[in-house]
Formats: sequence, C-alpha cells, structure tokens
Amino acid sequence: MILCVETATNAFGLSLFDGRDYHDVETVYKTAYSQNVVAEAKALLERMEKSFTDVTEAYADIGPGSFTGIRIGVCFVNTLHQTCGVPLIGVSSLDLLAFEAGRWYNPVVAFIRSRKNEVYAAFYKEERRVTEYLALRKDEFERFIKTVRPAVLVSPEEDFTQTCIDTALLSDVEVCFSHPKSRTGVELVRRHKMIPQPDYLKPLYVRNI
Repeated sequence: MILCVETATNAFGLSLFDGRDYHDVETVYKTAYSQNVVAEAKALLERMEKSFTDVTEAYADIGPGSFTGIRIGVCFVNTLHQTCGVPLIGVSSLDLLAFEAGRWYNPVVAFIRSRKNEVYAAFYKEERRVTEYLALRKDEFERFIKTVRPAVLVSPEEDFTQTCIDTALLSDVEVCFSHPKSRTGVELVRRHKMIPQPDYLKPLYVRNI
C-alpha cells in the first residue's frame, strides 16, 4: 500500500493507494494544518482496517513551499522509513502542479508564492521540467514568463491573485488554478517510473538565482 503526503502548502492532503483505489483526505486551509498528519494518516488507515505496518511505499512533497509544512511531512515519512523500513520518494510541489494541470506536454509554468514577496517557479515542456526550481522576485518572474513564453500558467488561485502579474504577459496564456494534491504524487511517480529508495528524504530548499 502506498501512502502519499502533501504538507508543503495549505492544501493539506493524504492519499492511500491500495493498487486499485485511492482513499484520500484533501483539505485546503487558509492556515496549513499539516501538524495533523499523523492523526489523519492513522484514522485513514483504520477506516481501511489497516495500520502503518501495511504501508509498503511512502511519498512526500519536499517543496518548495512552507518550510514548516515541508519539514512535518518529510519527518513523518522519514519516521515510517526508520520504524517500518518503508522506502521513500520525494516529489516537488511544482512538479505536482504542472502534472495536475494535465497540460505539461505543452509549455507550462508552475508557480507558488513564497512568504518573501517572491515566487517559486519552474518551466515544463513535453512532460519534463526544463529549468531549475527558481525563487524569483515579481519583476524577475515576469521576465521569466516573457522569456519562456508558456502556453499554460498554473498556480493556486490565491497565489496568482496576490502576485499581480502584468496581464499583458498573459494575453495568450491559459491560466489554471490548482493546489498540489497527494494522490497526484502517486500518479506522477508511476508515470515516470520513479523507484522508491531506502534513504531519508530532505526538504527541497530553493535559493534566489
């Protein structure tokens, strides 16, 4: 059974995949409630008459996003690895956003607003990330959009609103609103045939270019 954890943003989520069906807890809060991850995971497993010892793989959003939320999710799956020997995979919140948009075979920019009046962003094309994960100021981000010329821009709606991007840059861009979702982590890993590793996960910290 695969457990996937999303605590890097205020879209707190857990998904269990039993090989056929998904069993989810997905909630968007104004303030992240990632501290509930252990209790929520335990309750979800109990509803399925399972326990943590039934988890065979675990995936977690390693960022970028809320430093506190990322650490909580990473610590949780690392504990599963330590106590139950569960192999792990780390997935990026930006990869999740691009994949969820269902359009990353087109040129797509995924971004999340940070707390420092910056955005975390990356550019994707033909189902692959083709830039580094970037931390950009608003003016840098607008230049980035102008340079890569995406067909799609995907972000949480509140992040898009608060970033106040120059609308002239988006005249030919499809804007999609989404949050990273835990079940998407399972789908992303399977699509790209990523292999769980017997190693601890580390948060993804993105620095300014």
